[in-house]
Amino acid sequence: MSCMMEFDATGRMRDSRMTPGVIRSAERMTYTNVNKVLEGDAEASARYATLVHHFQDMKTLALLLNARRNEHGSIDFDLPEPVIEFDDEQRMINITRSERNVAHRLIEEFMLAANRAVAGYLLGRGLATLHRVHEKPDAKKVLEFEDMAKAFGYTLGVADLHQREIAVRHGRVPAPAKRGRPDSFAHGRERGMRVTLPGSQEISITPQHYQRLLKKLAGKPTERIVSYLMLRSLKQARYAADSLGHFALGFDEYAHFTSPIRRYPDLIVHRTLKWALAHPHQGAPLDPHSAAHAQAAVYSSKQLEELATETSEAERRAASAERELKDWKTAQFMEQHLGDEYEGLIISVQKYGCFVELLEVFVEGLLPIGALEEAADARCVYRERDHAIVAISGPERPRGRGAAKSKQRSWGLGDRVQVRAERIDPMRRRVEFALVG
Repeated sequence: MSCMMEFDATGRMRDSRMTPGVIRSAERMTYTNVNKVLEGDAEASARYATLVHHFQDMKTLALLLNARRNEHGSIDFDLPEPVIEFDDEQRMINITRSERNVAHRLIEEFMLAANRAVAGYLLGRGLATLHRVHEKPDAKKVLEFEDMAKAFGYTLGVADLHQREIAVRHGRVPAPAKRGRPDSFAHGRERGMRVTLPGSQEISITPQHYQRLLKKLAGKPTERIVSYLMLRSLKQARYAADSLGHFALGFDEYAHFTSPIRRYPDLIVHRTLKWALAHPHQGAPLDPHSAAHAQAAVYSSKQLEELATETSEAERRAASAERELKDWKTAQFMEQHLGDEYEGLIISVQKYGCFVELLEVFVEGLLPIGALEEAADARCVYRERDHAIVAISGPERPRGRGAAKSKQRSWGLGDRVQVRAERIDPMRRRVEFALVG
C-alpha cells in the first residue's frame, strides 16, 4: 500500500490518496550515501548524478514539514542509542553513540506525514482501526521533573502546577544540613517525613512547554541529563482502538502505517485501508468481524481493543528484550576493559549509588554508594531534596587497597567523575565502577 501526498510551498498537505502499488527501486541507497549527496560530497554526487535533484527536493520538503511540526509543538529529544561495533571476526571493538543525519530525518518526516494522512483518511471514512496514541503526562510526573530540573535552574513553566505536602505517619528523615556545611547532614534530631503531591490531577500542559525548554537546553552541558529527565516524565506511547492524539508529536490523529513487515499494528491498518479502498462508497458495517488472516478487513471495537492491548504488551516485551541483549553485550565488552579508567557523567542518583555514563565509550554503569564511602572515608547518604549523595562526618572508614581518598563530599546529577571499571554484576548484566582520585 502506498500513500501519495501533495504539499504546497509552505509544507501544508493539500491532498492525499491511498492506493495499492509496487515499489520499483531506481537505486540501492543507504542513509550514509544520501547524507553524502546532501552534504555536497563530490564523489557521491557524481555517482548518483541523476538522483541529486530529487534528494535536494526531498530535503527541502522535509525541512518544511519539520518546521510545521515545530509550530505545533512537536517534541524532538534526539537522544542517542548505543551502537556496538564489530571487527571482521565479529569481535566487539567499541560502543558508540548513534547519529541521526539529515537523511534519517528526511525519511522520518515522510513517514510521519504518511502515518498521519492514513489515520486522517480512515477517521474521515468512519472506519475503526488501531491508533498510535500518546497521552499527556500525569501531574505527579511533571511535578517530579520540575523538582529535579530546579537543581539545574530550569522549569517547564506550567502556570497552574502547584503542590501539597502530606505528612507520613511514623515516617522519619535525617536532619537537613546546615547552610554552608554539607557535613552536618543527619547531625541532629530526625524530622517527620513529608511527601509532595500535585495539588490537582489536571494541569494545562502542552507539547510547547517541553519544546521551549529543549530549545533553551540546546548545546548546553546539561542538555543530555535534563532531556533524559523530561523523557521520563512523559507517558509511554501505546496502541489504542480510539484516536486519542499524540502528545509528543502534537498530532490530533496518528496511526502506524509505514512498516507492515515488522509491526503487526501497521498490518492491521493496511488491512483496514484495503477494505476502505475496495468499498469507496460504503461506511463501516454494522457488525464488523474480521477473519484472522484476511487481506482486507474491518475490525470490531472488541477486536481492536484486544489487539491494542496485545500489541502494546508485545512492544514492551520486545523493547525489554532488546535492552537486555544490549546490556549483556555491553557487559561482555566492559569485561575486557576491567581496570581501565574513564571520565563519566552522573545521569541518575539513587539511594544505592549513582549511574554514570562514560564519555569515551557509550556505556552506563553503577557507581555504588559503597565505592563513594570508600573514596570519601565517610558514611554516605542519599539527600532527597536535591537528589544527591553526600558524605557525612564521622569516624574514618578503612579504605581498600589502592583506594584514593576523595576531596569531593557530594555527588549529584550532572557532576563529572573519574571512574575505574571495577567489576561486572553478572545478575544485572552491568558494569560497576570505583571512584578514582
